[in-house]
Amino acid sequence: MKSYDKIPYWNQGLFDQDCIAFDKIDGSNMRFEWGRKRGWYKFGTRSIMIDRSSEHLGKGIEIFLDKYGDNLDRVFREKYKRVESFVVFAEFVGENSFAGQHEESDKKDVILFDVSQYKRGIISPYEFVENFGHLHIPKIIYNGKYTHEFIDSIKNNDFNLKEGVICKGMTKTKKDGNIIWMSKVKSLQWLEEVRKKFGNKALLEELNNDVELFNSLS
Repeated sequence: MKSYDKIPYWNQGLFDQDCIAFDKIDGSNMRFEWGRKRGWYKFGTRSIMIDRSSEHLGKGIEIFLDKYGDNLDRVFREKYKRVESFVVFAEFVGENSFAGQHEESDKKDVILFDVSQYKRGIISPYEFVENFGHLHIPKIIYNGKYTHEFIDSIKNNDFNLKEGVICKGMTKTKKDGNIIWMSKVKSLQWLEEVRKKFGNKALLEELNNDVELFNSLS
């Protein structure tokens, strides 16, 4: 089952491209596979396969199926009649979740944030909003150009977000057609909290081991 790729941090090469910025949910990545004949039949975290009995995030399967199972099945059958299977991605989260850690007593939720078609990959953010925006998806924080000013506004937490945003856009190329790109931007406040709770090593790992970016925050 396809896993969700790591998303790079802010990227100067994307400046002035159109994008949609979604609220970055601070939780744990989950994935769910649907087949036209089998329905929902495979489940996992970002790195391992799980089932309903799994201690780690197993409860997220039931939440997801209760909340999205029938609704997504209907969308797939009505709008994607030629696609045989999908992997959908969602975030498992509680009110006090932070950096993938969850409070046992919190009420948990699962929030859909991306959809991948078999052999075609992740759908565009515009298609995602059009076909799945009636469901519970992350809030759209911004729809416009990917600019220095917008990135700075997220880093400074001008939108009062818990973690930051995921920017998604589409670049047209002659060779490969439309290419979906993503970039995450997190508030300096959230990154500093990671440093305080878990140390510099954890912060560097959070920054995808980008030493230059890490040093710029020091």
